[in-house]
Amino acid sequence: MASEFIKYNKKTELLAPAGSKESFYAALSAGADAVYMAAQKFGARAYAGNFTNDEIFECADIAHLLGKRIYLTVNTLVKEKELDDLYEFAESGVCDVCDGFIIQDLGVASFFKENKPNIPIHASTQMSVTGPYAAELLKRNGFSRVVPAREISFDEIREIYDKTGMEIECFIHGAMCYSYSGQCLFSSVLGGRSGNRGRCAQPCRLPYRLVSDRSGEEKYPLSLKDMCTLEILPEIINSGVCSLKVEGRMKPAEYVYGVISIYRKYLDLIDFGKEYRIDKKDLETLSGLYVRGNLSHGYYDRHNGKEMVTVSSHGYRSDSDDKAESDNNRFKSLDCIPKIKVNFSALFKKGHPASLNAFCETSDGRQAYGYAEGEIVQQAQKTSIGRTDVIKSLKKLGNTVFSTDEDMITIDIENDVFYSLKGINELRRACLDDLSANLRVDIINNDSFSCKRSENAENQGFSPLNDKPGMYSILIGTASQVYVIHNLYDEGELAEICRIYIEESLLMEDGSDVLSHIDALNIPAFAALSQIRRKGDDISPLFILYEKGVIKGFLIRTLEDLCLVRGKYSDAPIITDFNLYTYNSKASAFLDTYSFDHTYPLELSNTECRELAASSDNVSERVIYGRAPLMITANCIRKTLKSCSHKPGFETIIDRKGIAFPVKCDCLHCMNVIYNSVPLLIPASDEVTSRIEFTDEDENMCRIILKSIVQGDSNLDIPHTAGWQNRPVM
Repeated sequence: MASEFIKYNKKTELLAPAGSKESFYAALSAGADAVYMAAQKFGARAYAGNFTNDEIFECADIAHLLGKRIYLTVNTLVKEKELDDLYEFAESGVCDVCDGFIIQDLGVASFFKENKPNIPIHASTQMSVTGPYAAELLKRNGFSRVVPAREISFDEIREIYDKTGMEIECFIHGAMCYSYSGQCLFSSVLGGRSGNRGRCAQPCRLPYRLVSDRSGEEKYPLSLKDMCTLEILPEIINSGVCSLKVEGRMKPAEYVYGVISIYRKYLDLIDFGKEYRIDKKDLETLSGLYVRGNLSHGYYDRHNGKEMVTVSSHGYRSDSDDKAESDNNRFKSLDCIPKIKVNFSALFKKGHPASLNAFCETSDGRQAYGYAEGEIVQQAQKTSIGRTDVIKSLKKLGNTVFSTDEDMITIDIENDVFYSLKGINELRRACLDDLSANLRVDIINNDSFSCKRSENAENQGFSPLNDKPGMYSILIGTASQVYVIHNLYDEGELAEICRIYIEESLLMEDGSDVLSHIDALNIPAFAALSQIRRKGDDISPLFILYEKGVIKGFLIRTLEDLCLVRGKYSDAPIITDFNLYTYNSKASAFLDTYSFDHTYPLELSNTECRELAASSDNVSERVIYGRAPLMITANCIRKTLKSCSHKPGFETIIDRKGIAFPVKCDCLHCMNVIYNSVPLLIPASDEVTSRIEFTDEDENMCRIILKSIVQGDSNLDIPHTAGWQNRPVM
């Protein structure tokens, strides 16, 4: 591929993954500018090797000597009872040697903003940031960088950059999730291993068949090809991206070295304004490095498409296959530590202290000096030292990051002098220690920092809605469900209902008919905004309905809409949904600034909900019935396996065990929602508002469910799951 010369004034960061020390060394040796890694806790790749505290200290020291950066991924959701572990983690010292945190949990971000204010906070792609409103909200709350959803386009990235000026970090290579990151509960539902907790079991890589496909053939419609953006790298950078991120903390050092070295080659062409032309051999090399099927550009230049999906095969080799290849070609980490060339200048003059100067220049042009003085140089009595002895000692640099050659060593030594070889070695070590201290990038060291868990502060946000504990709310997605509610209300069956949520797509498509029925009820109607907000979505009709008093508030599921709606209406009743996660009281306190009430995350057990309630007043609504959304996807199963009809509705996929999962084709937003095979059904609580969510239920089923739940019938005889009620997610 050839392109015009790229003009770019700011060096772009090449960011590499590391799940082990070998991968860390491979990344630096291949030319990475920064490495992201996790400690033993709180990283979203729990099955990677990850790093002990001592290893993080060691890696940070080496990285900073080389002028590189390390970022700690603290990007899992943290439960209330785990906050003490977070305080302990912060006091361990590892946070103080990193150059930034990559975070998903809003509560964790608040914690580090309070306790480590000088260390940059980066928003993980798990936050599903898709536009400038979400980025602006995060910027106001102390985030300096955002890793947006992998699904957004060049134009959407550019809009975030132009409107916020935030640093933007984007994935350029590696495996891709089928769901918007942070919006997947598939693994959690099927096996209790949560992707939000770093333990995804990857059910997306399994075969499924589409019920409406007459062939009945099993395929892999949820398995995306790996991303490779070498051909469009200039366009990504010109969109405003400052950090190019490679996925792969679960992959071996050979992968890290191979991928980073190739991208380093082409990023240098861009940085130095040279002609950008792709060598096909480099693409072939990337295609052979632990990939699933063929490679694709990802979503940068398309919204979705069959060409992004492996379809006929998951294309994924087992861990044992990867291990076998890795064992046959182990990356020799100690032989590949990048080296800094050092010039030495030594002086040995009788009657004066021995002295040694060191000078070096790093790859990014920084210069540093080191100096040390030793003991007094003596007149030789029996044996003397010479130039050869000093050179031999100065070249003993072992497994340090330094190296030198004889022609880089200058020695001024008098005849017939004596200085012990031990003394020369000590002089060398002291000089290099001084050089190292001057080489390291500035790292904030807050020695006086001590974590103290704060008491519950008085809520400075909005007042809770005036719901009576024990009441119900209902979410509806089809017009027929509205009719059932209307009829039951007329029959006097819904006196305990405090709110009705209406899906945005239903309001936008059948709004007048739906609202004519809702208007006849003395129950406030809220607009349930989309699970994902993308550029081009027009929700101004909903704002008109709010201004007219037809809808009374908003159920909000994205940071984008949270900032958009609150910015437009300072006092609008807002309830945040379960996928704006409030796993802990700090996350709840963060959202209190923007919303009246919050919904308990689906993945919390009864015990965990009680623990959260004890520390937070405004997490006051819980889903007790409804199909859990397993995935929110930009790709479309119907389009992948058949063709796009542009007609909203439901499809059904069936897994290898014969279990059927409904798939909502939301054509208004061009996305799919894959739902669980059976609905969640747990007892209502007298302490919170209990929500009943309808998806594809027909009128008869809606009537049965509503009457049974609201009337307290515990014998509702339908297939269901108790979800996470009694089994805390891993």
